[in-house]
Amino acid sequence: MDKRLNQDFHFERAGLRLKNRAVLAPLTHNMSQDNGDPSRAELDWLARCARGGFGMLIAAATQVQPGGRCWQGQPALMTDAQQAGFAELAQQAEANGALALIQLHHGGVRAQPALNDGAPVGPSAMAAGDRYPLGVQALTEAEILGLSDSFVRAAERAHGAGLHGVELHTAHHFLLCNFLNPLLNRREDEWGGSLANRARLLIAIVRGIRARLPRTFLVGVRLSPESYAKVQGISLANQLALAGLLAKEDVDYLHFSMGDSFKEVDGDPGKGSLLTAVHEGVAGRVPLMVAGRIRDGDSAGLALAGGADLVAVGSAAIGNPDWMQKVSRALPLRQPPFATTLLTELGFTASALDYLGSLPGLVARNKKVGAL
Repeated sequence: MDKRLNQDFHFERAGLRLKNRAVLAPLTHNMSQDNGDPSRAELDWLARCARGGFGMLIAAATQVQPGGRCWQGQPALMTDAQQAGFAELAQQAEANGALALIQLHHGGVRAQPALNDGAPVGPSAMAAGDRYPLGVQALTEAEILGLSDSFVRAAERAHGAGLHGVELHTAHHFLLCNFLNPLLNRREDEWGGSLANRARLLIAIVRGIRARLPRTFLVGVRLSPESYAKVQGISLANQLALAGLLAKEDVDYLHFSMGDSFKEVDGDPGKGSLLTAVHEGVAGRVPLMVAGRIRDGDSAGLALAGGADLVAVGSAAIGNPDWMQKVSRALPLRQPPFATTLLTELGFTASALDYLGSLPGLVARNKKVGAL
C-alpha cells in the first residue's frame, strides 16, 4: 500500500482513527514542576503542537511512582492534580482533531540519585563504580509487582484524564529495557533468564492495563532496536522476537526509537537497512512507528515507504510545533540550531533551554538562526 503522510490511519483494534500519520514524539523538556505537576508552559507548548497539525501527540516520559526520576522537571502521573493537568492536554487534542497519549516511565539504572531516595534500582544488583556511583539495588519480587501496579494505575489515571492511551517506555536503557537486557538482568527467578521471563514485567503491565481499561484505550510500546548509548546487551534479533510476543498481547503499536531511521544494522552492514530489518521482523503483525531523523516531509515519506506506518517527529518539532501544517503546505521549516529567542517565543522556559542547549546542534544561544 502506498502510505502518505497526510493519509489517515486506523487503529483497528481500538477503533480509533488518526487524521494523518505524523506523531509528536515524547520529547524531554524539563518544564514540569519540581513535584512532577505539568506546568502551564508545558501544557501550552503541547497545545501549540496540537494546533500545529499532528495526528497524535505523546507527552514526555512520565513518572509512575516515587523514585526512578531521571531529570529535574520530569512530569509525573501519580496524583489528582497531575491527572487534572493532563486532562487539559486531552481537551486540547480533542479540540484540534488529534489523539493524545502519555509515555509512562521509570528510569531504572539511569535514575539520578540526587533526584531520588538513594541508589537506582534494576533487575539485578550492580557494584558502585564510575557509571553508578552508588551502585544499583536489585528489585525484590514484591517491588516488581508493585512497580507493575504503578504503571497500570498511572494508565488508569491517563484514562481518567481523557487521554487516548499510553506508551510504555521500554527503550533507552530505562527500567523496562533493563529487564530485557540479559547483561543487566541476571536473575534466576521467573523475571530473568529466557526472553519470555525477561519480558514478563512488560507483559504483566500490558495485561494489567487491558484488564482494567476499555479496549478503546491505546497501549503502545517504545523499543530500542539495538544497544543504546554504549550500553551493550540489546540485540536486534532479541527485539524482533519481543515484537512477536507483544503482537500476541494485543498492543496497538510498536514505536522503535531508531536514532537514525535510515542507518544500516549495527555491526553488520551486510544486513542492510535497519528500517527494512525492523519492518520485515515486525511483519505487519502490529502497526510500526519509527523515530529518528524524521526532519521534513521527504524523510517522513522515505520512512513510510520503507515500512513504517507512523512517523514520530522529535527535534524538528522543537522549533516547528506547526511541523505538520508546514509540511502539508510545502512551507519551509525552521532548521536547527534554533535561536533561544525563537524557542522563548514558542514557550520554552529557562530550564527547558538549559536542557535543550545541552543537546549537540539543537540550540544556538543568542544567535539569530533557525528562524524564518
